[in-house]
Amino acid sequence: MKRIFLTFPMIALLTGCSSHGNVNDKAYLRAAAIDGDRVTFSFYSEEDKVISVNVRNPEKAKSAAELAMGKEIFTGHTELVVAGDCDILEVLDNMLHEWKVSPSCRVAEAKTSGEELLNSRSAEELADVIDTAHEKGLAPKCDIITVLSGLLGENELAEVAEFSDNGFCGVAEIKK
Repeated sequence: MKRIFLTFPMIALLTGCSSHGNVNDKAYLRAAAIDGDRVTFSFYSEEDKVISVNVRNPEKAKSAAELAMGKEIFTGHTELVVAGDCDILEVLDNMLHEWKVSPSCRVAEAKTSGEELLNSRSAEELADVIDTAHEKGLAPKCDIITVLSGLLGENELAEVAEFSDNGFCGVAEIKK
């Protein structure tokens, strides 16, 4: 009996039953916009405000945003990447392999600033607009895997949904 009472606390400690890594200790990324030297982050929680950092490299931008927020950013449920002035192939490859975004994460292009777009419209709304446009045949399937496949394919191009500052405005062709 004594052995059971001593074993239980050890099991609890070794299985991660602690306050470290709680859901509330993380910010869950819903969308990211990459505009040249600026990366903007939008989150699921309304407590976590849209934040922008002046760093060109997505991995360094994520670290800078985590420092500014005081929270780790979890990217596994990211729904949308809005590309502006950037090397789209490098950014999407980084998002998929380093940030570990979902392969179903949608990719869009911004006619104007992605930062302004994420500050004026909710990321949820933007993702829903892409899905609706795809269902109606107005936009192609533009998840990260499909877009990367197009960019790495023979033609080295892909089509994605395009947003103006007013919202969905059509389809953009992006090249490698």
